[in-house]
Amino acid sequence: MELNKILNCEYSIEIDELSIDSRAKTNNGLYFCLSGNVDGHNYAKQAVDNGAVALVCERRLDLPVPQIIVSDSRAAMSMAAAAYYGNPQRELIMVGITGTNGKTTTSFIVQSILKRYNKKAAVIGTNGVFYSDKYISSQLTTPDPIELFGILRQIVDSGVQYVIMEVSAHAAALSKIKGITFDVAAFTNLTQDHLDFFGDMESYFSAKRDWLLTGKSIVINADDSYGLKLIKQSEKAITYGYNNPSDVFGINLKMSEHGLSYILNLMDEIVRVKFSLPGRFNMYNTMCAAAICYLLKVPSSIIQEGIKRVKKIDGRFNIINTTICSIIIDFAHTDDGLSNVLRAIKEFATGKIITVFGCGGNRDSSKRSKMGKAASQFSDYVVITSDNPRYENPMDIMIEIQKGVTCEHTLIVDRREAIRCAIKKAKKNDIVLIAGKGAEKYQEIDGIKIPYCDEDFVMQLVAEERI
Repeated sequence: MELNKILNCEYSIEIDELSIDSRAKTNNGLYFCLSGNVDGHNYAKQAVDNGAVALVCERRLDLPVPQIIVSDSRAAMSMAAAAYYGNPQRELIMVGITGTNGKTTTSFIVQSILKRYNKKAAVIGTNGVFYSDKYISSQLTTPDPIELFGILRQIVDSGVQYVIMEVSAHAAALSKIKGITFDVAAFTNLTQDHLDFFGDMESYFSAKRDWLLTGKSIVINADDSYGLKLIKQSEKAITYGYNNPSDVFGINLKMSEHGLSYILNLMDEIVRVKFSLPGRFNMYNTMCAAAICYLLKVPSSIIQEGIKRVKKIDGRFNIINTTICSIIIDFAHTDDGLSNVLRAIKEFATGKIITVFGCGGNRDSSKRSKMGKAASQFSDYVVITSDNPRYENPMDIMIEIQKGVTCEHTLIVDRREAIRCAIKKAKKNDIVLIAGKGAEKYQEIDGIKIPYCDEDFVMQLVAEERI
């Protein structure tokens, strides 16, 4: 494609590849000099040496190739990637979901509802990309623009009509989704996370708010304090909740280890909801999905059936029953998320609750002791272990978690041994919660992603020990 058809410029040279990696060999490549902790401008010469024939940069460089000077190279990259792939987002009905917790579960509920409505829908998020019986692994909740728009093109070409996308605060702040107008933008909740990047909660909130308010239609959780702030700033939003007055609201919630049920008032239509995953937080996820699908003009009877058809979401309250105890695997990786899952378990637990978890390295360290406190509040015993330590010493992370722990506990660095310890400690009717990684297929240690999965290891252990 000619460069002047990708970006507004005078250059008509042919571009065959888009790149942000100066080390990659490209054929007629367009290299984007991204600013940040690592300044891509410093590597532009290397990119040119490796085949880049043009640059997008924020300042003029002493290099003998065409340069498009922009004020924001990240935003320019998103717009360029969209154009390069033929603006596939314009051929799709786009649903975006943002929030600290609940994005993945809500996404798959929406997909289930649309499938029941005989619509083809893709999901892009933490667990990867799913469409037309295909799966693409993704390292980020919201893929980077060059990858994202390439995926959207594949989705369009496969005949899919809808995309449900998790929109992370990072994606919004870094202009990854610039060029996409979302037909529905939804907000689940906001609790502490990612302060290593945003610095404070207000900046974290602002990134989500600024994106959310661009949606054609907006769905907001009225029981969340930040959601209430958003409602005041948007006249077009529809709200959902259980405690506060809302357009979409639930009553008569009943929960057990087998799931939940409640009566949903969906814009004055009554829907009896049954959902296979337990926990009050999953009531909110189903309400959010119902509100989204209402805006997509899905009949309430289809919404009801679509919610009921969801039986499992990888890494989200996955229950494994053994002869000794029940084991629950969940992605909960914030203090609020961990509290929500443990509260849900407390609703039906008849024995003790043993919790295994850790915290990621090189991320918001201020939440570590808070997660320790959250685990202690509802657990009888806690095993503190390693999560994705990245470049930190895992024991240092665990000691910071320990500062918040007030119940009986132990520290075991090796995650496998920590899980083994917790299961061996369990007695009849006890519940072991393994939190933090969910469906992740790796542990990141010293910059290397080592293959590992909590559920795979548990199933292996159950088979070996015959429990």
